[in-house]
Amino acid sequence: LGVCVSIPASRSFIKIIDIPFFQDGTTNPFSNTEVEHQLQHSIIPSDYVVHWCYVQNSQKADSATVWIDLADSQQGTCASSLIGWSFFLNGGQVTIKGTKVHTRTPQCQRCWKWGHMMGMCHCPAVHCPICSGPHTEANHHSIAGCCCGNPKATPPIPPTPVDAPCSHVHACINYSNPHAANNWPCSYWCHQFNWTWIKDQSIQDTSACKDVPPPPTTPCG
Repeated sequence: LGVCVSIPASRSFIKIIDIPFFQDGTTNPFSNTEVEHQLQHSIIPSDYVVHWCYVQNSQKADSATVWIDLADSQQGTCASSLIGWSFFLNGGQVTIKGTKVHTRTPQCQRCWKWGHMMGMCHCPAVHCPICSGPHTEANHHSIAGCCCGNPKATPPIPPTPVDAPCSHVHACINYSNPHAANNWPCSYWCHQFNWTWIKDQSIQDTSACKDVPPPPTTPCG
């Protein structure tokens, strides 16, 4: 007889505190992609992570918190084994704490709209949180017209260095304002724990209820 091993169905909740929000010596925040990559190589067992979110502690704070929902046993064995541990994230020493279920409004990591998670997303394509284009944030530099450059232009437009943040005008898919959809300047981001505000605002702001096309860009090559 074969042995069937499955991920536990119960949930536990932990948070990682005191995370540096800005890159050392700058006002450039670490991106969700950078944080996710570090978490995947941390002591957090990625197979047990059901959902996570990375949140700046306040609009003027230089620290952030990662909230993580874990698939766990009814006794909370996985969470108990992690609580109290410290490791390095974003260049700083951070600590894992236990927490209760949080009521943050989910933001889809696929289309970057608020009120649903990736598994419930009906958007036909992924969207970039930086420019709202139909590509992932990881591929923004190589695909987005604002960053990929144009050697045929007069004069030629050089591409944005891969290790440099996009310095062009951003386009939030929720507000269609000049900021990234996954960063604190967005009013939705600042009100993520206030579902009533998000629901009311989405009714008032028509751009929050439909896909916003990306700003005009120069095609690559």
